[in-house]
Amino acid sequence: MELLLKILICFLAGAGAGIGTGFAGMSAAAVIGPMLASFLDVPAYEAVGIGLISDVLASAVSAYTYKKSGNLDVKNSLPMMISVLIVTVIGSFVASFLPERAMGSTMQIALIILGLRFILKPVTTTREQINADSAKERLMKAIIGASCIIQI
Repeated sequence: MELLLKILICFLAGAGAGIGTGFAGMSAAAVIGPMLASFLDVPAYEAVGIGLISDVLASAVSAYTYKKSGNLDVKNSLPMMISVLIVTVIGSFVASFLPERAMGSTMQIALIILGLRFILKPVTTTREQINADSAKERLMKAIIGASCIIQI
C-alpha cells in the first residue's frame, strides 16, 4: 500500500509539472520539489535536483516545439538565459548554506506564492504588446524578469 501511495504522489507531481510547464511555462521544479519533500520525505536538495532534471528535459522538448512552429526568438532569449544562469549559480551557492528544513519550507512557501500569482494575475501579454516595446526595454525586462523569477 505504501508503494502505491509513493507511485501516486510521483504521478501527481509529474502531472502537475507537465501541466504547469505546458500551459503556464512555469518551472517543473516548483511542483516536483515541494511535493517530493513534503509527501515523500525526500531531502530538499535531492527534491530540487530531481525537479531541475525534469525542467531540463521539459524545456528541451518545449524549445524544440516552439522553434519548430516559429514561436521561439533565440536572439532575444539569450540575455534572459544568461541572467538565469548567473542568478541560478548565485542562488545555488546561497542555498548550500541553508539547513535542510529551511530549504524545504522555502520551497513550499514559494510554490504557494507562485500558484497565487498565476491565479490572481495571469500573463495576458500579446506578441503585439511585446513588440511595441523598444529593444532596450525588452532586454531590461528579460534580464530583470528572469532574475526575479529564478529567486522565487
